Amino acid sequence: MSTKHWQTIMVVVTNPFAHEQLAASKAAAVARRCGARVVLFNAFMIPQPVADVAMGSHDAIIQAAIRQRRAALRAIAARLRLPRNTECVVRWDHPIDEAIVRQVRKTKPDLLVSESHRHGRLARLVLANTDWLLIRDCPCALWFVRSKTLPSSPRLLVAVDPRHAHAKPARLDDRLLQAAQAFARQLGGRIAVVHAYERFENVVPGVWRRPLRRQQPSLAARRFVADTSELVTKLGEKHGVSADECAVREGAAEDVLPAQAARLSADVLVMGAVSRSFPTRPVIGNTAERVIDRVECDVFIVKPAGFKARNTALPRAQRLERARTWQPQAT
Repeated sequence: MSTKHWQTIMVVVTNPFAHEQLAASKAAAVARRCGARVVLFNAFMIPQPVADVAMGSHDAIIQAAIRQRRAALRAIAARLRLPRNTECVVRWDHPIDEAIVRQVRKTKPDLLVSESHRHGRLARLVLANTDWLLIRDCPCALWFVRSKTLPSSPRLLVAVDPRHAHAKPARLDDRLLQAAQAFARQLGGRIAVVHAYERFENVVPGVWRRPLRRQQPSLAARRFVADTSELVTKLGEKHGVSADECAVREGAAEDVLPAQAARLSADVLVMGAVSRSFPTRPVIGNTAERVIDRVECDVFIVKPAGFKARNTALPRAQRLERARTWQPQAT
């Protein structure tokens, strides 16, 4: 992520008719503090019935739904006192995550803000959850919000992996800390660093690509912890974070990160994510996907340099086929 000033923030508005808008409220607070332009975006597949439109007219129903939703987005912008240059965009598109990525490529925001929803492990296995798909495919930084308030001095916790145990690109830790610094410069805030480690050696990939491991001897384990602590401290100091704010904790990342965030009363957990194409991508998902459901604070996702998402372009013929086959249902 670039350390430049945030100029454009795009906000995913899942339901423009809901009274509470966590993502839009957080984005409005951010925009007021750093002067960024805001784009409110809503995508839908099956519109709600519109009283003054005949149920047999596909195009009329879709266009009426777009007008209705755009008006709802404008009402949100007015209620949150967003600036006049706020853009309200509505798309009839599906699936939602691909619609969002298509709009991101068109708008080219510095940041995408979305409300995060909790889902269990079963959902991660069998459902196409928008949060996880955006982690894998969205080309810009992501801010998943759990609250609408923005503290005057947010507490940022940056999750690093200096030994690259999770196959992260070597410079991603630097990008994470640079992103946290940019965050702190624009919005205020304090930065802490955490690394989760497990006292094992990877041997060979096992079932579902989970590595087979063997316990290290106690002396080697102590040396490993000392070396890892030194790496984390040096990384933090390189980016202006004192040793007192650098923590090394034993355990799986999905356990350590939520616990450390709670211990520090963190407002935002900053993490890296790397897109992996099947079959190299784990079935259950990467660390960010496992953590996002368990942490209580907001999660800020940073992508590595040169990140390339899969192509989500939707051919015109596919859109026409969708229009031909979709049948509106009266309620």
